[in-house]
Amino acid sequence: MAIAKQAFYEGAALYLIARSGDLRSIGYEAPFFVLNRRLSVLLKYSTQKRSPWGFTLSTDEQALLSAERAHRKLAVGLICGADGVAAVPYDALLTIASPKSSALRISCYRRHREQYEIKGPDGVLDRKVPPSAWPTILRP
Repeated sequence: MAIAKQAFYEGAALYLIARSGDLRSIGYEAPFFVLNRRLSVLLKYSTQKRSPWGFTLSTDEQALLSAERAHRKLAVGLICGADGVAAVPYDALLTIASPKSSALRISCYRRHREQYEIKGPDGVLDRKVPPSAWPTILRP
């Protein structure tokens, strides 16, 4: 069986968390990875080599995110090519990309040695996201 490109990106993102030493278990409840039985993560990836990276949340993904919110803590991992992963808690994502009846487009920008700036159809995230935040996503 061939390995899909998506699996390489998701695997790399999960590997970064595993190396932190905080990861005890990984489950998969499509389309979410469930980490330590308490955090659901939706991973989105962009194959662009450089900033800006673009991501789309379909209407189905928006509905699944909204439903999953009732069960566990929830985050979205934006995999920015080989650059890194921007960790966005779902509640923060809602401030820049409230659910719509159409697909949502999210953009992630980063200059060399700076942090990620994340934009959605409703505005810009009120803080920049350091690349170092992803491996520590399981910490309180």
